[in-house]
Amino acid sequence: MKKISIVMLLALLFAFSGCCKDSSAGSINLYPEDGGKTVAEFGGVRISEKYLKTYVNSFNDYLKARYNTPERKEELMTKIIDSEVIALKALKDGVLDDPVLLANIKNTIARHYSGTKMKSKMEEAVKVTEDEMKKYYEENKNSFNTPEKVKASHILIKITDSRDKEAAKKLAEKVADEAVKAAKDAGSFAKLVEKYSEDDGSKKRGGDLGYFQRTEEGGPMIKEFSDAAFALQNVGDISKPVESQFGFHVIKLTGKKEKVEKNFEDVKLNVENTLKTEKRKSIFENIIEEYKKELGLKFDKEAAVAIEITTSEKAGEASKNFDKNQQQRAKLQKPLLTKDQLEQLKNVNIKKNDGKSAEPKDKKVQQQ
Repeated sequence: MKKISIVMLLALLFAFSGCCKDSSAGSINLYPEDGGKTVAEFGGVRISEKYLKTYVNSFNDYLKARYNTPERKEELMTKIIDSEVIALKALKDGVLDDPVLLANIKNTIARHYSGTKMKSKMEEAVKVTEDEMKKYYEENKNSFNTPEKVKASHILIKITDSRDKEAAKKLAEKVADEAVKAAKDAGSFAKLVEKYSEDDGSKKRGGDLGYFQRTEEGGPMIKEFSDAAFALQNVGDISKPVESQFGFHVIKLTGKKEKVEKNFEDVKLNVENTLKTEKRKSIFENIIEEYKKELGLKFDKEAAVAIEITTSEKAGEASKNFDKNQQQRAKLQKPLLTKDQLEQLKNVNIKKNDGKSAEPKDKKVQQQ
């Protein structure tokens, strides 16, 4: 078990604490003998009953239940004693001279301390009042609500060098008529998409564009398309040709999701957890700053940054590719705007939408 496999590291952790030269840091008895019966002896030290009991009681209930039979308890205690023997042998052989091991031990100490004493200190300070929660709710109300959404498929007829606007419109009207006449036949719209649509992206999915919200509410579709889709009343309805900068669209409504508004009581627990998380982060940072001040930290960041970190060429390329992919993903998630739209936005105050919206499946009809 993982818990058992780190016994040696924990033993070394205690050893490190006990080996500190600085008396102000304190010391610890690795093998206290005032804990009742001696269970094991080796190398001049004794493992007490109390020592083992305290250690085992730190396990979670599932692990304790697993080993709570005479046979498995013997297996557990044997593993612990074996690790203690290895730990003492390692200490006698000067294992603490290894700087990597020391760094790992101190990292374990830091994680343990931040998860126990520091955590208790933070929880004592983390208090969220009803007024704070209500204020947060009012300021972020929209993020708790789910806007009305529709799901649609479309057929795109483009205006090309060989097909002017009037010709494209007539073809779109013909396609719309065919779609309406065959509406009751399952799969008929997908067949028309395959036959007529010039939107390669959605064509592979039978014209499906997935769910989206209104453009003015942060939806990804261009306004003409959004308005026409939301104007359709019933699932299965088909629109007349809708003109956009891409050409003419014949839209079929394939799904609807009503708007869901949540009141304060609906999201109170969520708000409380969010505020507590924010406060914990702030308190944690403040505590660390207190420790730095108490211990007189002096940190030469320039010298630290100047330390060379060697790595293989393969790992370096992998890291660069990861960063590149992350940047590309971030670009794809941002709506693309025309010059005219950018000019309009210069005079508009935009508030960040904290709600999460799915990336449109078809970027050809998202806002350009």
